[in-house]
Amino acid sequence: MKIGYARVSSRGQNLEAQIEILTRAGCEKIFEEKKSATSLTSRKELESALDYVREGDTFLVTRLDRCSRNTLDLYKILELLNSKKVSFKATEQEFDTSTSTGKLMMGLLAVIAEFETDLRAERQAEGIKSALARGVKFGAKRKMTDEQVVGVMELQKTGEYSNQQIADRFGVGRSTLLRYIGEWKKLKVTKEMNT
Repeated sequence: MKIGYARVSSRGQNLEAQIEILTRAGCEKIFEEKKSATSLTSRKELESALDYVREGDTFLVTRLDRCSRNTLDLYKILELLNSKKVSFKATEQEFDTSTSTGKLMMGLLAVIAEFETDLRAERQAEGIKSALARGVKFGAKRKMTDEQVVGVMELQKTGEYSNQQIADRFGVGRSTLLRYIGEWKKLKVTKEMNT
């Protein structure tokens, strides 16, 4: 069975040309969507189409960019179809995974997708390194300032309050309070060792 998927990015655009091409190509069922291709999970009709296809079917689109936003996205779709033993064909771009050339292209896409993933990871690591050098802090905002931690330790020394009472006073959990005290003491010991 031939299953088609037609997509345009916005409601103002028309699906008729794609539907006509897919119908001429022999599609018995066509899933239609007016949605941006920014993520695979937000395209419900694409998900439905990929779920619908069965072994021996052919999944058709008019052009590769109708079902994917980048090489990695396309490769994930092709990998899913391949695992279901479903062929993939782009009618207007001579891309057909049932042919030896199409299988070669799929292998090349895998290499390119892995390369893109590595590049993205490198760029992210460079961005984090640069941000840290500029003093940007990552993670959740601290719940207590250093001054508050010192104040907590002073309250502990008096022995008048339990850790839970002190935590309640500062609006944090007991475990958070104890973690900040532990971090403060560790930092103090490290500074003393370095001087």
